[in-house]
Amino acid sequence: MKKLYLAQIPNGDPIQQDLFNANGAILVKKGKIMTPRLREQLLRNNIEYFLLDVTGYDEVESHYNHFDDETIRQIEEVKNVYTQSFGNLSSEFERMRKTGRLDKHVIEETAHELVDSIGRYQQVYLGLEGIRRKDFYTYIHSIDVAVFMIILSKSLKLDKAQQERAALAGLLHDIGKTRIHDSILLKPGRLTNDEMRIMQEHSRVGHQIISKELKYGQEIACAALEHHERMDGTGYPMGVNWNHLHLHSKMAAVCDIYDAVTGERVYKKAMLPHEAVEFLMTIVDKHLDRSLTTLFVRNIAVYPLGTKVVLNNEEEGIVVKIHDGFPTRPVVKIPKRGMLRDMMVEKTLLVTRVLNTKHETAG
Repeated sequence: MKKLYLAQIPNGDPIQQDLFNANGAILVKKGKIMTPRLREQLLRNNIEYFLLDVTGYDEVESHYNHFDDETIRQIEEVKNVYTQSFGNLSSEFERMRKTGRLDKHVIEETAHELVDSIGRYQQVYLGLEGIRRKDFYTYIHSIDVAVFMIILSKSLKLDKAQQERAALAGLLHDIGKTRIHDSILLKPGRLTNDEMRIMQEHSRVGHQIISKELKYGQEIACAALEHHERMDGTGYPMGVNWNHLHLHSKMAAVCDIYDAVTGERVYKKAMLPHEAVEFLMTIVDKHLDRSLTTLFVRNIAVYPLGTKVVLNNEEEGIVVKIHDGFPTRPVVKIPKRGMLRDMMVEKTLLVTRVLNTKHETAG
């Protein structure tokens, strides 16, 4: 994650891009002029640096030379919708943190826009989830869980109105964290037992916010309360039997875990998508429902766009297309040979290894 220090911005210069805090909320909007007064206000609030592009899309363009024009056009549309959705959610959650209130209409419109966009470009969303860098920020996580909730609800054949309710449940599932102090929420390391107990209260607090303050029904509020419950009763806050949970809660549990393990932490490296899929399947029947988790795994991108892979014929390539419903059979570009390998056509081809994109190349 790139940082821009306040001292690096001269007075009188316009800000070149939106600047974020550690939660992922916009502190200074693009185009605003830095002045001594603004600088003093920021320093008074102990803000010495900003984060750049917390949505994680800053590196996507480096893969464009491998994609066709139509794929690039779709990626740009998806980036715009995702970035706008993130901006809306982060602004409203920051408002909640500061004033105790948010605009329900903005959150509902965000859910609607995501459902509409994913309906058009589902495979691009899935592809980008793996290609972009994912630091674990509260607001980014909420958007990503909503995206996965929509994709899972579509695979369950739920109608568009039901998809929007699932998206809303995903967007709000961690709203209780707006009442957790930053010293715990943003702690760069593992929490103590006391801190963990405070953090776990976000489930009950979130349910209270959604049901009592925002006046949503249990269909939306349940995911906040129950997304950390587990099949074997070891979850929290109630340790209830899985069969008693709402479908949205079960969906959120799967989506929440997948997004968490593919996110970077100070004390834990992010899993690659194919590693996260394997991890999910090791905890089915104990923590997660097998049928729901299997359905989720079948509808995400095991090898996202831009993933560098080695095939069983020893060719190295880059994933440039994902087939709907066949996550392990992508189209792979072989740069050294100037050709494409469509694994839906060439049935004997398999991915044998995923290359470390930071240290290895596929040509």
